[in-house]
Amino acid sequence: MPVKKKATKKKLIKKTTKVKTKKKLPAKKKQPVKKIAKKKVAKKIVKKVAKKIVTPKAPKIKKVIVPQEFKPGENIVYPTHGVGRILTIEKFQYDLVEEQLYVIQFFQDKLTIRVPFAKAKLIGLRNITSKPSMTRTLSVLKQKPKIKKAMWSRRAQEYDQKINSGDIKLLSEVVRDLFRKDDQTEQSYSERQMFQVAFERYTREFAISSSLKFEEASTKILEILNKR
Repeated sequence: MPVKKKATKKKLIKKTTKVKTKKKLPAKKKQPVKKIAKKKVAKKIVKKVAKKIVTPKAPKIKKVIVPQEFKPGENIVYPTHGVGRILTIEKFQYDLVEEQLYVIQFFQDKLTIRVPFAKAKLIGLRNITSKPSMTRTLSVLKQKPKIKKAMWSRRAQEYDQKINSGDIKLLSEVVRDLFRKDDQTEQSYSERQMFQVAFERYTREFAISSSLKFEEASTKILEILNKR
């Protein structure tokens, strides 16, 4: 009796293994078919998305158009720097905006700056004073100095504003008030420095206006100041 039971168990194991293998085989054959179908669907979706994507247009550059007032090679006056010369004109682009700039060089300071056309009037950029107007300012230099009794710090602030105003008449007033003869009382260092700035700016503009060299113009102005 025990021998027969062992034989039945072996038969059962063989049957179960056969059933399992029959179920797994068709599943393996179907797997590649599903993968191919998924790839085709994915390609169709990609094609639809690609058709919907529209390439954006390149943004337009806005050009700031302002009339040109000064030409390259022309001498000008920049209020806070004095007499300079327009070297050239450049184009500058920023944040999709394009505008033109004056490239100005100041030979006495060895300085070069760029000023947009649109800001030239706001800054106070102007032409050299004409010869008739310049000769009228010489009468200011012939006057006696008008010195206020206020503290030097306050007067210095007023002089500085006149120097950087760009007004040739106000500049001539500073030259008149700060000039001292050799036999007069000594000036402080800050007074001498301020006089030198005002004198140089005034003389350079006077020289260009009168078609003189800087040294000739300087000698002429000092003669007027010493005769007071």
